[in-house]
Amino acid sequence: MPPRHSIVTILAFAVSIVAPARALAQATSHDTLGAVVVTATREPVASAVPTATTTVLRGDDLRAAGITRVADALRLVPGASVVGSGSVGSQTSLFLRGGNSDYVRVLIDGVPVNDAGGGFDFSTLTTANIDRIEVLRGPASVLYGSDAVTGVIQLFTRQGAGPLHWSALAGGGSRDAQQGELGLSGGSGERGFSLFASRQASNGDLAFNDRFATDVLSAAAHSSIGARTRVALTARWSEADFHYPTSNDGRVVDHNAEQAEHRFVASADVEHRFTDRVIAHLTLTQDEFLPRSNNAPDGPADTVGFFGYFSRSTRVRRAAELRLTAQLAARATLSVGAETARERESTSSLSLSQYGDYPGTFEASRHTDALYAQLLGDASSRLSYVAGARVDRNSAFGTFGTARGGLAWLGGPAWRLRASAGNAFKAPSFYENFASGYVTGNPALRPERSEGAEAGADAFLFDGALVLKGTVYAQRFRDLIQYNDSPPATGDPNYFNVAGARANGLELEADWRPTAATTVLASYAYTDTRATDAGFDHSNGATYVVGERLMRRPPNAASLNVTQRSGDATVGVVATWVGSRDDRDFAVYPATPLVLPSYTKVDLSLLLPLSHDPRHPLALTARVDNALDARYNEIAHFWAPRRAWFAGLRWGR
Repeated sequence: MPPRHSIVTILAFAVSIVAPARALAQATSHDTLGAVVVTATREPVASAVPTATTTVLRGDDLRAAGITRVADALRLVPGASVVGSGSVGSQTSLFLRGGNSDYVRVLIDGVPVNDAGGGFDFSTLTTANIDRIEVLRGPASVLYGSDAVTGVIQLFTRQGAGPLHWSALAGGGSRDAQQGELGLSGGSGERGFSLFASRQASNGDLAFNDRFATDVLSAAAHSSIGARTRVALTARWSEADFHYPTSNDGRVVDHNAEQAEHRFVASADVEHRFTDRVIAHLTLTQDEFLPRSNNAPDGPADTVGFFGYFSRSTRVRRAAELRLTAQLAARATLSVGAETARERESTSSLSLSQYGDYPGTFEASRHTDALYAQLLGDASSRLSYVAGARVDRNSAFGTFGTARGGLAWLGGPAWRLRASAGNAFKAPSFYENFASGYVTGNPALRPERSEGAEAGADAFLFDGALVLKGTVYAQRFRDLIQYNDSPPATGDPNYFNVAGARANGLELEADWRPTAATTVLASYAYTDTRATDAGFDHSNGATYVVGERLMRRPPNAASLNVTQRSGDATVGVVATWVGSRDDRDFAVYPATPLVLPSYTKVDLSLLLPLSHDPRHPLALTARVDNALDARYNEIAHFWAPRRAWFAGLRWGR
C-alpha cells in the first residue's frame, strides 16, 4: 500500500478546494496546456517553434480510442519500437530511435521512475487520469541527467477545472476482461483538483496461469497562495499482478509463476514569482517501487535443476530541485538549476535447486548532484534557439558533462527548418556496479555515453489542414557495458565498458484534416542500426556483432491512424506495420541469430454518445485489438496477444 500520510496530504489538499469549485459556472473541461510542450525545454513553449522533435499524445484522444496502456499509445510515435514478451502484462520494453531499452528517461509529473541504470518496464503503466503524454526524441541528459540518451517520455496528470463533476467507466470483454474507473474533478484558474481510481484485469491467450490485473489511484491538486505563489501536488499509487506460464525460452510449462509490484510516485512543486520576469521553482519528488517474484515448485515431483525462486525488492529515489528562470529580454529566457537525488535498492531472494537452496541479499545506494543552465529565446521573429549545459557528479562514477543546442528557422507561414545536437549518458545499474557472489560488479565502470544530431523540415499546407514533417538523425553510442563470463582473474569484475554501436534514421509524419470530422495521421520510420564494437563476445549469436543490426529494432515501420466522426459517433482505425527485424534464439545455447518476420496489426475503436445532456454525458465505448487476428512475435518464441474486444459505458467527461 502507499504511504498513508502522503495520500492523506494529497486528498486533504484536494478536498479543501472542492467548495470553491462548486461555484464555478463556466470553464474548460480540464486544465491543459493545449499546443504548449514542456518536456523539451522544461519551460512552456508553443509547439509552433520547436528546436527538438516532440510528439504530444492527448489523453482525450487516447480515451476516445479506447487505449488504456501507455505502451500501446507509444506505438503511434515514429521511431518508437515497443516490444512485449507475450501476453498483456508481460515485460514490455521501448527502443527509441534504435537505442537500447534503457536509453529513455520516463517521468510521471516530473518524477523519474526508471530503475537505477535506466531500465523501465512499460507493461503495467496505464493511461489512467492522464492529461497528455509528451515524447521527446533525441539526447536530453542536459536537462534530465542519466538515461535520457535517445529521448524522454513524460506523463502529465489531469489537473481539474470547471464545475465539480464526476466521471465513470464500466465494461468488459473477451478473455474475461474487466475495466472500471471513477473520477471526481473541478476547479478554477487559481485552484483545481482531480481524484481518480481505476482497475483493469484480463486473462491471456495461454491455456493456464495467464492473467494480468492492475489498480491505480491518482490525485492532483494545485492552488494559488496570494498573487505570486502557486503550489502543485501530484500522487499516483499503482499495484499490478501478472501470472505467467512461460519459461525463459517461451515454453508454456509453469503453473504458478507470478510477478507483482507496488509503486508510489509523488511530487510537490512550489512556484514563486519574485517579479514578472523572475520565477523560482522548488520541486520535491519521490518514487518508491516494490517488485516481487514468486515461482514455487509446481508439485512434489518438481525437484530437478532450478525449480523455485522468490525475491523481494525495495527501490527508492528521492530528489530535490531548485530552478530559477529569468526573462532577460522580450525574447530570451535563462534557466539555472541545481538538483540532488538519492537512490537505494535492497533485495532478498531465495533460489531452490537440486544442488541446494541459495539465499541472497543485495544492498546498494548512490547519490547524484547536478547543476545545469539553459538559454532559450528568439534571435528574431523567425529564428529560435536553445542552448544548455549540465554537470552531474555521481558518488559511483564521478563527474559527467553534457550539452545541447538547437535552432529553428520559420521560413514563412508554410514551412520551417530545425536542427539540434547534443550528448547524453546512462549510468551503470546497481547490479553492474555492486554485484557480489556468482557475479562481481565493477565499481570503476564509466557511464555509457552518446552523441547525437538531427535536422528536420516541417510544411503547413492548405491553411494548416495538412502538416508534413521530416527528420533525419545520427547517433553514436560508446562505452557500452558488457558482461564477461570469463574475467581475467579470480575476483575480477564481470562487467566492463567495451562495446559500441550507432543508429541513424529518418522519420516522416503527416497530419491531414480534410474536414472538421476527419483526421488522418500517418508516419514512417527508417532505423539503421549497426554494432561498431562487439566487446567480449565475437560469436554470431552475440548481442553486438560488428556490422550487423541491433536486436529487435525494425529497420522499417509505419502507421496509419484514421478518425472519422459520423453524426454523433466517432470511429477510429489504427493500422501498424512493423518490418522484419533481427533477434536471437535463446532456446538454444549458444544463442543463434534469427529474423522475425514483418507483421501488420489493425485496431478498431468506437465512441457513441447515448445522451446529449452536457451535465451528464453518457457514451458507449468499444475497441477491438488486433482485429485481423495477426499471429506474430515481438520476441522470438513469445506470441503477441491475439484478437480481443472490449465494450463499456463512459459517463461524464
